[in-house]
Amino acid sequence: MTMSSEIREKLFVVIRAGLDLHVPNIELTDEEVAVLLNVAKKQSILPLLYRGLNKLTTSKTVFESYDIFKTKNEYHAIQHDHALGLIRSTLDEASIPYVLLKGAVLRHLYPDITLRTSSDIDVLVHEEDIEHAVRVLEEKTEFKLDKRNYHDVSMISTRVHLELHFSIKENDERIDKVLVKAWDFTLNSGEGSMYVFSPEYQIFHIVAHMCHHFLHGGLGIRPFLDLWLLRNQTQYSENHVQDLLTQCGILQFYKECCLLTEAWMGNAAHTTTSRAFEDFCLSGGVFGSEQFRVAGAQRNNRGWRYVCDRVFPPKYQVKEFYKDPSGKEHLLPYYYVKRWRSWLSKERRGDLNRQIKATVTSDKNYQDSADELFKKLGL
Repeated sequence: MTMSSEIREKLFVVIRAGLDLHVPNIELTDEEVAVLLNVAKKQSILPLLYRGLNKLTTSKTVFESYDIFKTKNEYHAIQHDHALGLIRSTLDEASIPYVLLKGAVLRHLYPDITLRTSSDIDVLVHEEDIEHAVRVLEEKTEFKLDKRNYHDVSMISTRVHLELHFSIKENDERIDKVLVKAWDFTLNSGEGSMYVFSPEYQIFHIVAHMCHHFLHGGLGIRPFLDLWLLRNQTQYSENHVQDLLTQCGILQFYKECCLLTEAWMGNAAHTTTSRAFEDFCLSGGVFGSEQFRVAGAQRNNRGWRYVCDRVFPPKYQVKEFYKDPSGKEHLLPYYYVKRWRSWLSKERRGDLNRQIKATVTSDKNYQDSADELFKKLGL
C-alpha cells in the first residue's frame, strides 16, 4: 500500500485524537476518510480511528457506518469480558496461578477498553498446570480443547478463542533465554490466583513479541501504540528494561521502536531509519505481509541457501518446535522428519505454497531495502 505523506500525517493526527491527545484541526475529504478507514481495518485499529474521526470531522462517510460498527464492537467487548471473567473465576476456584497476556492487559491502557481490539484471549499458566487448567475449563465453561501448539493449547467456544499458554517462548534462541524465565518476573496481584508481570518485564515481553512478529512477517501500527501507552502510563526502570533487552540482543530494535512511536505521537522528528521502518509497517496489515515474511526469512541467506534453511532450520528451532510432548530427547534427524511430515497437511501445504510464491516473485530492491532496515534495527 502506497500512502502519500499528507495521508500518513493525517492518519496519525486522527489516531492521536482517538487517544485523547491534543491535535491540530485538519480538513478531511470523504475520499481521505475512506482511505483512512481502509488502512485502519487492515491494521485492526478501526475503533480508535472512528473515535478520532468523530472528534475531527462531520463526514457522512463516518456517521453512516459508525453506529453499526460501534454496536458490533461493543457487543464483541461484552462477549470478551464475559469469557475472560469465566476463565479467571474458573482458574481462581481451581487455585491455578495464571498471568493475563497481551490484549487482556493492554486494553486497559486505552481511553476505553473497546478501542483495543483482540481476536483472542491469551493466558499463561505453569506447564505442570496445563492439563489441569484445560480439564477444569472444559468442565466449568463452554471452552473445548481444539489443539496443542508450540507454546499454547488452543481452546474454542461459540464466541471467543482462548490461547492457554504454558510458555511464552518464541522459538528464537536469543530471546527465549529471558522469556523462559517469565514466572521469575511475576508479582501476586492480590486478586485470586492471578499474577502480573513486573512493569519492566511487561515492556520486555511486548518488545520481544514485536521483534518475533517483525522477523516473521512484519508489524502494523497497533503494537507500537501498545508500547507507547505502556511506557507512558507505567512507572518502571528504563535501565532494567534495557538490561533485559541487552541480554537478548534487541536493545537497538527497542530504541528504534521508541523513536518511531514518538514520531507518530508528535513528540519527535522522523529520522531516515524511522521513515524506512514506517514504510514497512504501513505496507501490510497488523502482522505485516507475506512479502515481508519472506524478506525476513531471507535476511541472512537467499536462493538455494534460503531453501536449505527452510528444509534444515537451526538445531534449536527445530528441536524446540517439534519436541516430544513427553520431554524425551531424540537425535536431530527425528525432529527434521517430524517437520517434513507436517508439510503433508492441507493447511501447511497452503502456507508453503504462499511462501514459495512470495519467494519466486520477490523483488530484489524490496529485499535489499528490507536487509538494510534489519541492519539498522540491529537484527
